[in-house]
Amino acid sequence: MQESESMKITVVIPALNEEKTIAKVVRDFKQQLPEAEIIVYDNNSTDRTVEEAKKAGAKVLVQHRRGKGNVIRAMFENVESDIYIMVDGDDTYVVDNVRELIAPVANGEADMVVGARLNYEETSFSWSHKLGNKLITTVLNRLFGTKLKDVESGYRVMNRELVKSVILLEGGFGIEPELTIRCLQQGFRIQELPVHYRSRPEGSHSKLNTINDGYVVLYTMITLFRDYNPIKFFSLISLFFLIIGLITGSKITIEYLMTGSIGGHTGTAAFTIMMIILSTLVFLMGVLLDSVNNKWRVTQEMIRKAMPNSK
Repeated sequence: MQESESMKITVVIPALNEEKTIAKVVRDFKQQLPEAEIIVYDNNSTDRTVEEAKKAGAKVLVQHRRGKGNVIRAMFENVESDIYIMVDGDDTYVVDNVRELIAPVANGEADMVVGARLNYEETSFSWSHKLGNKLITTVLNRLFGTKLKDVESGYRVMNRELVKSVILLEGGFGIEPELTIRCLQQGFRIQELPVHYRSRPEGSHSKLNTINDGYVVLYTMITLFRDYNPIKFFSLISLFFLIIGLITGSKITIEYLMTGSIGGHTGTAAFTIMMIILSTLVFLMGVLLDSVNNKWRVTQEMIRKAMPNSK
């Protein structure tokens, strides 16, 4: 991989109470990428995560605001590199093929390569997490017309332009889907490569809450869909109101054609008119927001091209 020889590679590991695993994750990357800088971004751990990371030879930075999304945002803002490798500190990702993930980014074929968790042990995911991951990935693919396989993977390789251009807002575990969606909307090229995903080591505990974090992720996806594709988002809502109006209005129309009168259906007629007006207003709102959104994208692209730290 000659293209990456002159590039600075930085491995950034978000960590919260990972004293059981963080040292091994650092050592694994040191073995695979001896030339890379390794940074553990601690999120106010209360155990020995910081000490174990330093002992393994990593540089440690701290983000005091709790939440994985806050750590990733701090990483994007504060870490300077040419190629960024983001990976969780729980030792669930096998990193033996990390250079395969780096290659498309280093060669300019992709802006982000996602380590898709397609090879995994049966105990790697609980049934609820497996179902949630599949649901979220399916929803995103339907909403944004993509064919991705794992939008929640925490193992990603990114170039500098992407890291310094993407603006992230999510503070918690919805950060991976948000990162994927924002990259798609800004035209960055995404590839997925399969990686092996294993169970957490004994004594290591997941920070995920299936119901709460699943809700956060779905809410994040819906709001991003609204913000980045308002014409489609509001058209769907407009269509919903229109269908209701047509259903209620069809009964009145049939009765009027047969009897010449709407009889005692004045309330239904008023409801029908209200639904049609509401449908029209919602659609016009989508058109207006889409126009604003397009102007914002043009401005954002001009700013991105003018950024001195983009490569």
